[in-house]
Amino acid sequence: MSRERGDAGRYTETITLDDVLGVFEAVEGPVVTSGDVAEALDCSRETARRKLRTLEEQGHVASRKTAGRVVWWVVDEQKTPHGVNPDDPFWDFAPGISGESDVSERIDAVLYGEKST
Repeated sequence: MSRERGDAGRYTETITLDDVLGVFEAVEGPVVTSGDVAEALDCSRETARRKLRTLEEQGHVASRKTAGRVVWWVVDEQKTPHGVNPDDPFWDFAPGISGESDVSERIDAVLYGEKST
């Protein structure tokens, strides 16, 4: 995406916060990464991170660092989408380790709060 300059010669913002929020609806899953935003909006990861941090400061999204990455989700005043709970012990697993359970085989159930049979 080429950058445009305004009348004063400064770069203009071409990626809006609404554009970033739209990525949450376009990407499959309850969370997105700055890479998801950058790819969807054809911008740098740094631009994506800045926009996501602004949305977090405004209370529209929340984040959590897990397995060396930061994941972001939309905050709903009633509950977070798909039941994402940042304090869930699931996020404490070390990268590549799922503990003593079968969580890797039932990851959709874990992420979406479905009951296992």
